[in-house]
Amino acid sequence: MRDLTTDFAKACTALDAAVLDLLSGGWDEAPRRQAHDLAVALRQAARGAGWRDSESDLRAVESLLALSSREVQPVRRAVGDRLLEFLGELRKSRLSRTA
Repeated sequence: MRDLTTDFAKACTALDAAVLDLLSGGWDEAPRRQAHDLAVALRQAARGAGWRDSESDLRAVESLLALSSREVQPVRRAVGDRLLEFLGELRKSRLSRTA
C-alpha cells in the first residue's frame, strides 16, 4: 500500500502541474486532454484503493477537464477556481494518508 500511496502522490503532483499549465494557457486541446486522462487514471486508482474522498474530488476534476475550450470560455475563471479547490482537497486527502 505504501508504494501505491507514493505513486499516487507523484501522479497527483503531475496532475497539479498539468492543470496549472492548462489554466495558464488558453485551455488548448492537447494539454486539456492530457490533464483529463491523468485525472481519469487517478480516479480509477483511488476507487481501486477505496479512497472515496479522493475518488470524489477526482471525479469533479475529471468532469471540469472534460469541458471543451468553447464551453469553458464564458466561465473560465470559475472553472479554474473550482479545479484549484478540488486539487487542494485532493492534496489534503493525500496528506492525511501519509501522516
